Amino acid sequence: MKKLLITLLSISTALGGYFSDNFLKYSTFYASTSLESPYTPKQTFEVNTEQGTFEETTEKIEGSYDISLGMRKLARFKYQTKKANFYDGSENELSDVATLGAVSGWEYLLKWSKVRSFGEEFVDSESWVRYLGDWFVVKGSYANFGREDLEFAQVDARYRKALGQSWNLTGGLLVRGHPAYGLFPFNKWLQQNQGQWWQLAYQYGYEDEQYVVDGDITDYKWYDEDGDLVAETDNEFYEYYYGDLITLYNEEEVDKLGWQYETSVVLGVDYYKYERKWWIHGWATVIPFSKGLTPHAFKYKSGNIDHDCGLVAGWKLNKQFGVFGEGRFISYWGIDSYELKAGLNYIFF
Repeated sequence: MKKLLITLLSISTALGGYFSDNFLKYSTFYASTSLESPYTPKQTFEVNTEQGTFEETTEKIEGSYDISLGMRKLARFKYQTKKANFYDGSENELSDVATLGAVSGWEYLLKWSKVRSFGEEFVDSESWVRYLGDWFVVKGSYANFGREDLEFAQVDARYRKALGQSWNLTGGLLVRGHPAYGLFPFNKWLQQNQGQWWQLAYQYGYEDEQYVVDGDITDYKWYDEDGDLVAETDNEFYEYYYGDLITLYNEEEVDKLGWQYETSVVLGVDYYKYERKWWIHGWATVIPFSKGLTPHAFKYKSGNIDHDCGLVAGWKLNKQFGVFGEGRFISYWGIDSYELKAGLNYIFF
């Protein structure tokens, strides 16, 4: 985000008035932070058999926080209203990521957040720059959905055909970059090691010690890299620790492959209709065909189609009562990310 802002300022200096008029005018930069106390987990205890005492083992949860930086220039659709005097990064308008905007010309959204929630830390960001013309749309974007472990960048260029006042059809080419998805390197490792799963534990600093259980029956105790006993049997180690090692190994091996790239055919349809008492805004992007440009690009199975769809709708039944609903569903490379919201409002007086 810091590099991006520096780049924008550098371009502004170089291009002068054009950049100021099209990118800085009516734009807003914001920075915010929030902190919340953690939830209180249920108390847990275990018995210390050697001392005959109870020891509390309640998990300690750290407080939640959200650090956000962003810059935005977006025209609002008629059904939208500014909800606060200041932007703080918590804004989540689904229409912000629609294929087409409310006005022609340049628009952008730069949003980066570092979040800790329920003890888990992750980065959540989605940034894009778009130019909307009468017969075409060009958009470059980057997204990192930390909760779903989905990260990608893409450049999207499409022809635009307006049908009346409400419908728009788009079609063109899309180039995407992403980490290597759909791979499971552990299977290959296990085959190369003739199924000797314990070799992976040795690789990460664990050690085992054989002992006799009953007669000629043996089992193994497992110790971590600090020499602490973590499991008294193979089954216990396999159940509570080995899965984490598989995940760690897969992540490390996939990271070594770097980003992968592919080019795709992209088709889209947008619908927008606003009336004083009701409105509907929907969009869908479908990617029916993709060709990998790098050795480890995602391998699509027959019938797999990536898509990104969204819908915002509202209906004011009368002056007091109204209902609304909105949702977005992304399916890229076999990873799903979605959000849904619906409700009603009733004004008593």
